[in-house]
Amino acid sequence: MVEKFISRSKIFKATGGIHGAALCDTKGIIVFSEDIGRHNAIDKVFGECMLRDFSTHDRIIVTSGRISSEIVLKVARTEIPLLISKSAPTDIGVKLADDLGITLVGFVRKRRMNVYTHAHRVVCDEMVY
Repeated sequence: MVEKFISRSKIFKATGGIHGAALCDTKGIIVFSEDIGRHNAIDKVFGECMLRDFSTHDRIIVTSGRISSEIVLKVARTEIPLLISKSAPTDIGVKLADDLGITLVGFVRKRRMNVYTHAHRVVCDEMVY
């Protein structure tokens, strides 16, 4: 899923200075957006979901940006249980995700990732610890 996400990031490929965000399900990307701000990219995804009456319940958010507590709170308000990023989470972001029952995955690179909270939602062919 993250590879598909990266391939959709046309502006990032051209500039190297843009964040992306996507609402996904287990089959793929439903809504994708880019913006210079990581918060804005996520807000655009949620805005499009509202405009198109897409449910966010039990979906996945994939983002390129750092996962702060504010990002975790945005995701929690939309009942999304899984938050994935190519980047790192903050300590407070991890604690908040844990407290709110959100699975937080960071530093996703090819077949490697760090699962910080609620790992029961992550299924892999092989787990490396």
